[in-house]
Amino acid sequence: MMTPRTQDEYLDLVEQAIFEIEDVLMCAEDEGDPEDNAFSDILPVFEKLSSDLKKLHADILQGKHAIGQGEDLPFMSLVSAWKERIPFLDLFAALNYTYKTGFQT
Repeated sequence: MMTPRTQDEYLDLVEQAIFEIEDVLMCAEDEGDPEDNAFSDILPVFEKLSSDLKKLHADILQGKHAIGQGEDLPFMSLVSAWKERIPFLDLFAALNYTYKTGFQT
């Protein structure tokens, strides 16, 4: 996975992560079995990550987030706790790496 080099590339990656999560949530609604705890217990996690990513996207557009300050994304502890269950973990890894280290020129 390539590391974003500009804010626009970073926002594209955020949008891709949002799309992946929304896709999982839609599949869950279409095929979800309320008796299937293995799936239903992670849905609130995906809903939270979706809302956190949308907030991050909006905050970056409004200049409220400084990228490259050496800090993890605020929701990485949640991602880390559920990493075995998140199929697009590499997206979060790339987002967090860039958020932490800044854009590589």
